[in-house]
Amino acid sequence: MAGARRDDSASGRRLPASGARERYVAAFLLGLVLFFPPLLVVFDTTARPAGIPLLFLYLYGAWLGLILVIAWIALGSLHREEGEDGPGPPESGA
Repeated sequence: MAGARRDDSASGRRLPASGARERYVAAFLLGLVLFFPPLLVVFDTTARPAGIPLLFLYLYGAWLGLILVIAWIALGSLHREEGEDGPGPPESGA
C-alpha cells in the first residue's frame, strides 16, 4: 500500500511518511556540502557587505536555508499524513 505509514512496535514510534526519510537524508547531505571546509574557504575573504564579514553571512544564510528545507519536508509529511496535498512531489498510488 503506497503512502501507508508503518508502526515500529519495538520502539513505539511511527515511521515518516513514504519518501520523507529520503528527503531527510538529502537534507543531511546538503548540510554536509554547505558546511564542508573547502567551500567555506571560498567565502573567507576580506569582503564586508554592510560591514558584516562574508563568511558570517554565508554561514547564517546556509543555516537558515537548511532549517527551511527541513521545515518544508516536515510540513509535507504532516500534510500527507492528514490526507492533504502538501509540498513536494505527488505520490503515485497503484
